[in-house]
Amino acid sequence: MKIIKALRDLYQASLIKYERLADEVRQSLKPRVEDAEWFFLSRLKGLESFALKVETGRVPDPGNMEDFYACTIVVPTILQIDDAERLVRSLYDFHERRPPDDATTRKASSSFAFDDLRLYVRRRPLASGRDEELDGLIFEVQIKTILQHAWSTATHDLIYKTDTVSWPRERIAYQVKAMLEHAEVAIAEANRLSDARAVAKKDDRTDNILRIIEQVENFWPEDRLPDNVKRLAETIFDLLRAGDLSANDLADILEAEKRRIGLLPTDLSPYAFVVQAMAHTDTINFQERFSRRHIRSRLVIHSGMDLPTWMQDAHDRIVKLD
Repeated sequence: MKIIKALRDLYQASLIKYERLADEVRQSLKPRVEDAEWFFLSRLKGLESFALKVETGRVPDPGNMEDFYACTIVVPTILQIDDAERLVRSLYDFHERRPPDDATTRKASSSFAFDDLRLYVRRRPLASGRDEELDGLIFEVQIKTILQHAWSTATHDLIYKTDTVSWPRERIAYQVKAMLEHAEVAIAEANRLSDARAVAKKDDRTDNILRIIEQVENFWPEDRLPDNVKRLAETIFDLLRAGDLSANDLADILEAEKRRIGLLPTDLSPYAFVVQAMAHTDTINFQERFSRRHIRSRLVIHSGMDLPTWMQDAHDRIVKLD
């Protein structure tokens, strides 16, 4: 594509200052985004894209194009979008928001066109006064969910970067966007939707794991439990099944072991204490039940546990950590 010298010179002048702005944003915004366990992407507009946009006539000041430099923050779900917006506004001066608010839209209910949140912000003067020629430069920050980002990445060339117009290809792209938007709503509102009659159910495994979670939370203080209590409960459920025990038996087994040793040890994880408790319970012969051929569960043990002799012997389903 032929690009006149005036546009090439204008682009080059913009590129010099926006490259410096981009470096600064990557040093200030990107680490904070990644600390939140989100994703950060950025780009500088290319010469041809710059020229095409100027030629639309929709850029009031081509020397200060609002999206010459643009970055994207990708968050897990729509529930984190507000947090990301607050982060951006805390670091830069607000210029414009598109859409202006989340409660209104110009789209028809039947439309699924691009409408991800875009913030236009200005670079603040630094306390040091360094690079004051960058003060007030506007750049774009898009805030998207993972699903929104996946859609825009997968369909970008179909809709924007093409040498033809295809109604069916665009139709397919926006049909996919509609499905993903439905998925976004379902994920964000999962807690409320889970009360709906059509899905408000539980199976026997779920019921047992819920009871195990309740019992371990009653037995151990919060700071002794892992963040992922569900994973712990699932592991305990498998141990109980290996002994033909139910979740209702767990509390009695734990209390019996606590009485046997006279305290609740602080140097054992909840899992290790459960294994120790089951090994010493009088309710069942755990050695006999664990040794059955159809049992596939493995036990993980270490020297800090008080265990019977049979568990110290070599066994293909007992893993010794020391």
